[in-house]
Amino acid sequence: MNSEITSQEQPTHHSGGQTVNFAELTDAALQALDARSRDIIVRRFGLGKEEKETLESIGKEYGITRERVRQIEANAKKELTTMRDLFGSIETLLTRVFQEHGGLLAEHHAVEIVNDATGANVSTHTLHFYLTIIPHFAPAQPNNLFETHWKHEESLHAQIETIVLVAMEILKEKNAPIALTDLTSEISRKLTGNVPDTHIRAALKASKHVSKTAFGDWGLIGWAETSPRGVGDKAFAVLRRNGKPAHFRDITKMINDAAFDQKKANPQTVHNELIKDGRFILVGRGLYGLKEWGYMAGTVADVLESILAKATAPMSKQELVEEVLKQRMVKKNTILLSLQNTDRFSKTEKDLYTLKK
Repeated sequence: MNSEITSQEQPTHHSGGQTVNFAELTDAALQALDARSRDIIVRRFGLGKEEKETLESIGKEYGITRERVRQIEANAKKELTTMRDLFGSIETLLTRVFQEHGGLLAEHHAVEIVNDATGANVSTHTLHFYLTIIPHFAPAQPNNLFETHWKHEESLHAQIETIVLVAMEILKEKNAPIALTDLTSEISRKLTGNVPDTHIRAALKASKHVSKTAFGDWGLIGWAETSPRGVGDKAFAVLRRNGKPAHFRDITKMINDAAFDQKKANPQTVHNELIKDGRFILVGRGLYGLKEWGYMAGTVADVLESILAKATAPMSKQELVEEVLKQRMVKKNTILLSLQNTDRFSKTEKDLYTLKK
């Protein structure tokens, strides 16, 4: 046990003038327990291990019921809570971290902060252990705004929930992900009083409605950029970020470079998805743009028809070519050839074009 924790969490750091060594302090606290209680705590919290163990698996090994294992665990946690003089420096560190971040943190975020601030490599299991046995911290179940998180009631900021609601409002208005710094600034401007950026970011990272995209920006959960449900969403996300039409092979490469997950996209699958998904418009040979950019669906002839249908007067050949080229990446002759369709277009005496009546 000693070596397992030490190998991961040996680096020391300072908090409030005190040296903190998670490995040594954890071992000291555990050694104060009897052997069975110590073993159960180590296995239930997964200290120095990859996985936590169930009450049932531990009970089978000891020949006792899962309820008895639960009782031993509960008694051991009570005993550990009385040993705060042993790990007071860890309590000081965690209290400061929560105070600086508004009193609410997602567990994964708390681990990031502790490790970034200290240079240590404290595991999620170890941090969970201390948040559980230190009285001022309490776990909070998911609600309408937040995923599972931890709270330090004494330092909980009054505007934590407002931060998430304002963030959702901003993102809905923009209808696209934005950089965290920009989102934080906009939220700060809308809040009452001076709310630190650390409070805002802690609330966002614990929220169940906003999330980081594969590109590092932040958007609403459910958007293609934050929660892609397939190749179509991935293609939409990368093309939107690209900001201009791209060939389906290049879109495939962008998807794979973004590394949304472990699945590799292939060009034919991407092409098939682009063809059938109404969010994409074929604007050239193998080139796709987004419908939301204003591209019209259909062939070049369909585009010509749409342009003339909106026109208030007949249009010249040059005017039509210029308008179509805003919609399609094709050669001029392709447009002129489509214009010769006498079933759809009529040419006036002044060489102007109108729709066939």
